[in-house]
Amino acid sequence: MAEVITQIPGYEKGKVQTVVASDEEGAIVLSAQVVSDLLNKWNTTVAFFSLTSRSEKLLELVNNQSSVAQLFTVNQKNHSFPVIENKARGMVHSKFVRAVVIEGLLEQDLDHQYWLQRLAKSAHIPVVQVVVKTDKK
Repeated sequence: MAEVITQIPGYEKGKVQTVVASDEEGAIVLSAQVVSDLLNKWNTTVAFFSLTSRSEKLLELVNNQSSVAQLFTVNQKNHSFPVIENKARGMVHSKFVRAVVIEGLLEQDLDHQYWLQRLAKSAHIPVVQVVVKTDKK
C-alpha cells in the first residue's frame, strides 16, 4: 500500500517561509524553483502571486510535469495584503490550492507578515514569500 504524505518536507503547513533573493531576476528564478518543486516533486496545486507582474516569466521557467497538480498565477496589481489574503483563501477553497508563493516583496516591508501568517494558519497551508534583499546604507 502506498504511503500518503500529509506533510511536505520543507514546507510546513500553517507557516510562512521567507526566501531572499539578491535582485528581481533572482526572485523570479527562486520562485520558479519553489513552484517547480511543489508541482513536480510533491504534486501540490500552487497559487503564485506576482507583485511585480512577472507571472508570464515564471510560466516560461516552470515546466509542470505533474498529471494532477495545477499552477494558478496572478499578476497582483493591488498590493493590499487583506486583498491578497482573501483572493488566496478563495483559491484554497474553490481551486483546491495547497500552497501559496508570493513574489515581489521588499525585505524592509514587514507590514505584510501578519496577513501572511493569518492566511497560512487559517487555511492550514504553507506560504512562501520571495523577497528582494535591499541594501541599507
